[in-house]
Amino acid sequence: MAAMGNRQSPRRSVRCVTLAVAAVLALAGAGTASAQPSGCSLVADEHNPSEKILRCGSDLTIRTARGTRYKPITKEGQTVPTGAELESGALMIEGTRDFQILTPHAIAAVRGTKWAVEVTAKQTSTLVISGVVEVKHRGGKQTASLRAGQGADISPGSGPIEVKRWKKKRVNALLARFGQ
Repeated sequence: MAAMGNRQSPRRSVRCVTLAVAAVLALAGAGTASAQPSGCSLVADEHNPSEKILRCGSDLTIRTARGTRYKPITKEGQTVPTGAELESGALMIEGTRDFQILTPHAIAAVRGTKWAVEVTAKQTSTLVISGVVEVKHRGGKQTASLRAGQGADISPGSGPIEVKRWKKKRVNALLARFGQ
């Protein structure tokens, strides 16, 4: 499976997408699209025309924020990704299919919704825009369900997952990373 990454380019930022995964990625760099799963295509982002988003039919749309690095997860025999391993940056997922994002700190799984996950060296933050997303510590057993407008921050060694209604300023800052 190919990894997704960005390359520096002084002229423009282009999102790289490798195997139809968890997003359209960008890092102030021009990347090249690698193997896309059949049934998925890169299309112009109506919010950021210089960027691309990954669409897999009407089941899955993946956007990345500038600087995002991830690897797609596709099960053998399937043409649409079932998840992504997010190393850094942020992904926004919209879809009607099960999808999971693995980060260094947490696992976030969804069953049809719109949500975003952001990873920094210190924590993973998950925001639900609509629907329900379940989050848990990576390797942990405790889970928390997030609903529209709610978020959670998970870091290594942190205690119980605290579900909070995010302030408008924080929600807007994350959504702005996707041109929304």
